[in-house]
Amino acid sequence: MTPFPHAKAVRVLLLAALAVAALLVVIKAGDVAEDRVAASLAADARQRAEIYAQTLEGAIERFGFLPAAAALDPRVRQVLAAPDDAAQVATVNAYLKRLSRDAGGGVVYLLIPSGLTIAASNWETSQSYVGQDFSYRPYFTEARAGRTGRFYAIGTVTGVPGYFISAPVIIDGAVRGVVATKVSLDPLEAIWREGTDRVLVADENGIVFLASDPALKFHATKPLDEAARAQMARTRQYGRETYPPIDLGRAETVGGAPLVEHSEVVPRSRALFEEKAVSAYGWTLLLFADAAPVAIAGRSARVGAILTLVVLGLIGLYGSQHLRRVRENRAAQRELEAKVAARTADLSAANLRLAGEIEERTRAEGDLRETQGELVQAAKMATLGQMAAGITHELNQPLAALRGLADNASAFLRQGREAEAAANLARIVSLVDRLGKITGQLRSFSRRSGTERVAVDVGVAVSESLAILSARIRDAGARVTTDLDPAAQWVVFEPIRLSQVLINLVGNALDAVKGRPGAEVAVRAWAGDGQVVLSVEDNGPGLDAAALSRIFDPFFTTKPAGEGLGLGLPISLAIAREFGATLQPRPMPGGGLAFDLVMDVARETAQEAVGTPAPERARQRISHVS
Repeated sequence: MTPFPHAKAVRVLLLAALAVAALLVVIKAGDVAEDRVAASLAADARQRAEIYAQTLEGAIERFGFLPAAAALDPRVRQVLAAPDDAAQVATVNAYLKRLSRDAGGGVVYLLIPSGLTIAASNWETSQSYVGQDFSYRPYFTEARAGRTGRFYAIGTVTGVPGYFISAPVIIDGAVRGVVATKVSLDPLEAIWREGTDRVLVADENGIVFLASDPALKFHATKPLDEAARAQMARTRQYGRETYPPIDLGRAETVGGAPLVEHSEVVPRSRALFEEKAVSAYGWTLLLFADAAPVAIAGRSARVGAILTLVVLGLIGLYGSQHLRRVRENRAAQRELEAKVAARTADLSAANLRLAGEIEERTRAEGDLRETQGELVQAAKMATLGQMAAGITHELNQPLAALRGLADNASAFLRQGREAEAAANLARIVSLVDRLGKITGQLRSFSRRSGTERVAVDVGVAVSESLAILSARIRDAGARVTTDLDPAAQWVVFEPIRLSQVLINLVGNALDAVKGRPGAEVAVRAWAGDGQVVLSVEDNGPGLDAAALSRIFDPFFTTKPAGEGLGLGLPISLAIAREFGATLQPRPMPGGGLAFDLVMDVARETAQEAVGTPAPERARQRISHVS
């Protein structure tokens, strides 16, 4: 046997081994890409599931106080002693209607210990609860036993689903009645339907009662036992006898993330599956997110791997040809150099594209900073809009006085009374100066601010902010005091941004104390350890621990609907962080709330920077009373 066939066989085996290795590389590249993208999407899905759960809890708990508050009302307690007194019942009906309207919630109603409803906020509607017996509902029996009752069900009177919350009315140590309210979750479902995720919420028996797709409601995610069926039938929870099962699909793990397919929830595609326990109510939130990016990443990685192997193969082939041609003639060498030059040109073009991408990313970051600035500017404009009525009042009085003084001056001049005319003209100049000061403050506050850190006078910022808020201070009927330590005069910040933070904090404090007897707001400043603490304090009702933990969440607000967007504090926190400061809430002893803005002391003041001494200031105490 000649050696040639043996060498050929070795070459064939080597090529086969390389082909198998290349196939494994392509498969592995796709798997790795799918794992990474699936892990990233799963992390996002977990975060969104947490947000959905928090939103659900927020939609319920914002009305959780209504039954307990109504149970303490003396009118409610009095009517339970005489439930047949028509006058007292009418008074409670009116009170419950007003309470429901002011809170923006659902129906609020009062039941006696037998389970009969004697008063309700919807007493005058065709679907009135008055006269209805709800003794079979678990929320009634729990409240009748002295506990807070909670239960989700379809209303037997209205046919509308909702979450029921109840509280006992305890008089002389005994439960004399029950106050309940019904919270509608339909608006929350409407928001879910607008998103791309499929969201289901199932109760402890696995019955889906909330869903972004209405067709999936009242399906069972797991088999129902007879005890559960009997319980739901006894409480008339969903008003039906059958609960069709729903197939959630077969799950596989990719990159540590569960992917389901052939699911009735998302029948035509694979989806990332995330399960979140809503432990406060014993519910389970099921999230199905689009998993198409996983398959796309796998395909892209495999195509990339194939192209890379093709390029490597071409490079190898090129090298082989190059060596052969070098041995053949010098002409082949020149051709090879031309090809190398072409490859170099490709690399240069690639470098130019990379530079363009870097420039595009830099421009995108600039656009993001500009957008953040626009949001801050929009917040300032919203603040000015809220104060428009007060500003109009501030300008109307001097304008009316100017008209009268001008008429008088004209009359004096006609009569030759020059001294009186001069006095009137002097008063006109004073009023014009006052108008200029008002508009100057507003113009300074409304103009677009920068991000450069400079030395800012705390006293000037506080004075200008309170001047802008003067109309709201009078409207709130509050006494506003300032206590500024001279050692805390200069801080590192930006004047307009600091005024915006102060206006947000003082405005929130005024809203908290508005209409309260002895309403007070204090602005204090003190220095220590190279920092200045600027504090805004009020003697309002304060906030509980749950609200404090979410106070900087965007769109979270404790104000009534239509009176706040929940953006003032998040924007103030973002501004503070931008200038290296911190902003923290602080409960006040005996009630009330304070916000502490901690800033760096300015080592070089604005006056010192231009060679003029900073003015000495005494410790200030200024009062503004409506």
